[in-house]
Amino acid sequence: MRRFFTWALALGIGSSLLLAGARATAEPIEMIMTDELATSHWATKLIDEFAKTIEERSNGRIKVKVFHASTLYKDQDAVAALGSGSVHMVWPVAVRLEPIAPETGVVNLPFAITDEMMLQEGAPEAIGKFLSQYVEPKGIRVMGLARTADLFFLFRDQFITDIKDLRGKKVRVTGGRILQQLMRELGTSPVSMAATEMATAMMQGAIDGIFTSAGGWEMVGTSAAPKATSVPGLSLVTYAVLVDDAWLKGLPDDLRQVVEGTTLEFVRTNWPVAMKLDKETLENMVKAGGQYQEVSPEAREAFRQAALKANEEFIRRYPEVWEKFQEVTRPFRKGS
Repeated sequence: MRRFFTWALALGIGSSLLLAGARATAEPIEMIMTDELATSHWATKLIDEFAKTIEERSNGRIKVKVFHASTLYKDQDAVAALGSGSVHMVWPVAVRLEPIAPETGVVNLPFAITDEMMLQEGAPEAIGKFLSQYVEPKGIRVMGLARTADLFFLFRDQFITDIKDLRGKKVRVTGGRILQQLMRELGTSPVSMAATEMATAMMQGAIDGIFTSAGGWEMVGTSAAPKATSVPGLSLVTYAVLVDDAWLKGLPDDLRQVVEGTTLEFVRTNWPVAMKLDKETLENMVKAGGQYQEVSPEAREAFRQAALKANEEFIRRYPEVWEKFQEVTRPFRKGS
């Protein structure tokens, strides 16, 4: 068992999967995976372990090739390539779904997704199934959501103590209509660029700040961006685990079960593991010389009010999506 499955067992989450039959084939089936994470990001280790588990459970009948750090496709291009035969599974941040299905932006709304909700049994795959209905016409299946991190602001020479501190700043975001609208409501000029370009852009002054995670801070480094400011709960970023639906359906039954079962197991066990690793990464960045602080409760309320305005636009455009999302997530919310 690889590490994330070992952690899952330690958390009391058992594996119910059996190895695929031992039938040998002359040519293993190739499974190509890609993501936009730097190789130093902790999540790439989990993805590598996931790939090895697929190979082991298939008895070598599936050979997995993993391309990290957008080396196969740039961020948005990877999603568009699903169905072309050149890639079979993609792990993009969930905002990458918005250009092909804007309804999926509901999971990117401020305060829409919480750790407390996603730790409930069945939540990650239930939301994945909900999102799938909007991308299935594109030949894509959403296997579930995986946690990445809480996002916060990085700057070279200032902390954010008030929402006014962001006015007029050029801030890099991962993309997507929702995050860009949020940044506008906060008074910034949102800039989209690949994660691998953030450090250079900061050093050259092309951007003033970055809205990213602890893993993103690790990619950028404390020299380029030493000061981090968090607005708790403002944005919890997730990865959508996407698969080429036609490719998956075309696999032999036992191998399809291996891919589906192992992926769902990963989705179900990922959340607490990711929370732990995200916290450790943040602590390591502070030890490396970074400075981290949270805004005051009063400032957080100002951010919350601005975030609600971003939410209102989405709800006005897609009221039925919002209602369905509330229905799907209600069983996983505290007090439901």
